[in-house]
Amino acid sequence: MSNTTEFGGWPRPPAWVWAIAAVATVAVLAGVIVARTGPHRATPTSAVTSPAAAAGNGGLRMPPRKPARMVGQPLPREAGVRLMLGGRRPAWLWAATGKTEPIRGLPRRGNGYQLIRVASGWAALPFPGNASCDNCAPRPMPAYYIADGSRDASRLGAADFVAPAAATGAVWLISYHAGAAMPATRGTAQEVSVSGAALGPRRRLPRGYVIDQGTASSLLLVSAPGTAAVRYQFWDPGTRRVSRRFPDLIAVSSSAIAWAPTCTARCSVQVLNLGSGRDRVIPLPGRSQAYAGAFSPDGRLLALQVTARVGASGRIEATRLVVAAVADGRLTAVPGTTIGAGIGVDFGWQAGSGRLVADVGLRDAWQVAVWRPGDARLYVAVTRAPANSWPVVGPGPY
Repeated sequence: MSNTTEFGGWPRPPAWVWAIAAVATVAVLAGVIVARTGPHRATPTSAVTSPAAAAGNGGLRMPPRKPARMVGQPLPREAGVRLMLGGRRPAWLWAATGKTEPIRGLPRRGNGYQLIRVASGWAALPFPGNASCDNCAPRPMPAYYIADGSRDASRLGAADFVAPAAATGAVWLISYHAGAAMPATRGTAQEVSVSGAALGPRRRLPRGYVIDQGTASSLLLVSAPGTAAVRYQFWDPGTRRVSRRFPDLIAVSSSAIAWAPTCTARCSVQVLNLGSGRDRVIPLPGRSQAYAGAFSPDGRLLALQVTARVGASGRIEATRLVVAAVADGRLTAVPGTTIGAGIGVDFGWQAGSGRLVADVGLRDAWQVAVWRPGDARLYVAVTRAPANSWPVVGPGPY
């Protein structure tokens, strides 16, 4: 079975998916309808076809429940967990108190802003209006940078898409001619500093690809909207050569990538260290399968959303979060994170704190969960965000 993610059991949406859709706009990804319709996000609902295996890695057991929320101790007010809000008006949100503080320097936009994790902060790019066709490039829009903890945004330049760069304090701005059919057009990429200064020459990308992530070895490209399937490849902008191709991925950083190979007797996650070129296989317990992932900022840990329970019919009933040590593959279950399949879970590592943060959309609020490696329990809070806004806890785009 092909690897899937939290978005309805389909491949990990690359950076351009949210970049070409307004908050409630439907995007087409490899023939699959993927939509962001507010706080409720779909989790995997497809069946695991691999047979049950031997005893699980790390003593993880399949829990019997499929709750609608994560379970833990109340998040202390003094914990100071502050999250970025994406949507109509980007702002900072204090998870324990619900206090918000707007980001200054962002002009009002009718469709709001999407956020992409870059260079120790966030890039903010306006959601475009309606395009002339499903696969047509929107008009380049002004992109902004918000440093971690800052209340002010600064102008980066104009772009259709923004992607993280491998260099410290740098991002990639990718543009097309407005109205161009992206699968048949070569985009232009410019690396810039967070102050907006150009770094190096402008690059012409291969036809039908956009930048997903700058890495220590080369640029990770992903197929542009409208292509038949989602494909990733490593491309050297100097030699213009492709060194390796991949199917859909579940986690990417500047120094490593992770994907879930097709399950045989047992499912696993494979991690490629981009510096050494070495692969590591992380076996998953029992009938578990990985759907999404996030590397810690130091690259030593990989958080994964995995199957927690499969019913007699083979249908996934619940998922949970586990954390893998990349060096030896040891898995640790994140307590309290088992949740029913079909309930959206987003997660990522909070910069500078070593904490894993997850959120779940409720009917009229958000549940935020916080866990630090070594903690015996999860800490949770229910908080509200302004209308047409949502907490940002992963790398984005949102």
